[in-house]
Amino acid sequence: MSSYFEKRVIVTGAGGMLGRSTAHRLLEDGYHCVLVGRDEQALRRTVELAKGGSDRAALCVGDIRSSHDRKRICSVAAADGRLFGVVNNAAITRLKPLLAASVQDWRDVVETNLEASFFLAQEALGYMREAGGGRIVNVGSIYGVTALNNKLFDGLLPIETEGDRGPVRETAYSVSKAGLVQLTKDLAVAVAPWGVTVNIVSPGHVQAPVYDDGSGRYVPHRTNLAGPDPVTAKYRQGKTDAEVRAKLAEQYPLGRLGKVGDVTAAIRFLLSEEAAYITGANLPVDGGFTAW
Repeated sequence: MSSYFEKRVIVTGAGGMLGRSTAHRLLEDGYHCVLVGRDEQALRRTVELAKGGSDRAALCVGDIRSSHDRKRICSVAAADGRLFGVVNNAAITRLKPLLAASVQDWRDVVETNLEASFFLAQEALGYMREAGGGRIVNVGSIYGVTALNNKLFDGLLPIETEGDRGPVRETAYSVSKAGLVQLTKDLAVAVAPWGVTVNIVSPGHVQAPVYDDGSGRYVPHRTNLAGPDPVTAKYRQGKTDAEVRAKLAEQYPLGRLGKVGDVTAAIRFLLSEEAAYITGANLPVDGGFTAW
């Protein structure tokens, strides 16, 4: 069994806000991290911004939807030590009027958020089984357990859209995250005899900029969109970020939106020895939002 400081953890979506914060937290704790994403520049930026442990970060540019890339990612993670953990954080969404969503939109989201998460876990499990244990932490969403309420967003996600195409939704995203909850339970039972735990964290709305491009654009319930979304921009109606966030925060029992550190703390815990007897669990990190 490798020592704590030799443990390798794969973090997907490591160029985005949550993946970057997770990587930084784990590197500071002494883990070796394999940072995965399609944007090499964003991954390098993650390393540059690390306050400690950047020498224990390895970049692996690739697409987790690719079988070849998944094999390569796990091989890199296991090449110089124990592949201990996988944080399935990479995700995309498509915000569109309900009746305008296409088959391709659906396939892109489900393939990235759910299908690729399973097959990356499957690839990693071969190494974990051989090593005698490991951790898989999936990153879900409150929208994997509850439906999006357009009315909470002060017009940013309108109920009526041009051409009578229905409300702006992200149905494929919600379905993919709900599937990830069940995948977590099923995998947890299947791999328990191998000493591997599988859990999921389900963040609520995280108060942080989505885009690091100086635009100031903000979609309050997403933390990892691929880029600026023209649907929400169209319906902004002059509302400031602070106004939208304040209205949304009122819906939380704790009276505030989440911080990215709230989520990374939960991920860190589920990877730790203190969580060794927890598996198949869905940990909401949502300030009580889903408890109403």
